[in-house]
Amino acid sequence: MSRNPVTPLIILMMITVCTPLLAQDTAPQEKPLPGEPEQSFQLLRDSSTAADELDIDEDELVIWEPAVVAGTTELSFAFGFIDFNQVLWENNQIIYKYTADKTYWGDVAIKGQSAFNPVLRLGYNFTKWLCFEMVGGVAITEYTSTIENRRARDNKPDAAIEENPPLGDYDAEARSLLTMQASVNAVIYPLAISGDGKGKMHPYLTVGAGKMWYEMNSNYFEGMTGANDLNGGIGLRILADKNISIRFEILAHSHSLQFEPAPYFTSLDEGTVIVPLDEYPMNPDGSVTVERVTEYSAQDLLLFNWSIGVQGTF
Repeated sequence: MSRNPVTPLIILMMITVCTPLLAQDTAPQEKPLPGEPEQSFQLLRDSSTAADELDIDEDELVIWEPAVVAGTTELSFAFGFIDFNQVLWENNQIIYKYTADKTYWGDVAIKGQSAFNPVLRLGYNFTKWLCFEMVGGVAITEYTSTIENRRARDNKPDAAIEENPPLGDYDAEARSLLTMQASVNAVIYPLAISGDGKGKMHPYLTVGAGKMWYEMNSNYFEGMTGANDLNGGIGLRILADKNISIRFEILAHSHSLQFEPAPYFTSLDEGTVIVPLDEYPMNPDGSVTVERVTEYSAQDLLLFNWSIGVQGTF
């Protein structure tokens, strides 16, 4: 029987290759000589190297601590309401209606209503407890009027005076009122004056001076009227994060308002008939004197305003 000479050759090669490998696996581990350090393999990267390789911003590694910081600029938008629900203007025995037959007059008073009031503020923190702000806002609402002690008479010489004529549906004005406000305010954080200004809750005081303008769609007034305004109040600022705050504020506005009389009350027949702006004070004998209105008395106002807003710090 013939044999294949290749088979013994393959077996010999396998023994030659495998014998050293088996010897290496079963050989005892060499121990370090006395005084030599044991070998170690560092599998974890150094933390500083890892941070450099990941390009982590140092600011992100710092934990934010809430505080009012000096040298920062702040921009805020707030919305709320300002209460005009009081007498803004009044004049006794003034004309309120004119027809081809009769003239009507009485004690007229104009009252406002609560108005939606968006406000924009731009401020700068000079210290941790003092900020100065530029404030601007608008308010749009309506006003109503009341007419008491009404009188009327025919448009004829020596006509008799009629007491308390009926009030028509449109005799008393009820129209639009627009106001604009601008001021410079100081915001003071009293708890930070002697403290470090840190924390999320920051009550504050605010006081300022500026101007408020009134525009009424009325027969009695000429154009927009401005009044020097003083304001003051309290608020609470809540720091939500490093750049965003929430503000709650209650203000009181104080000013003296004096409107300018219109050049005439109304016009009829496509402007061909001009009705003068007159008042009719009563004389002791029961007669009336017709006088042209050239000036109104000033009205002292105290208006309350509340708002809630979002503030950004940069």
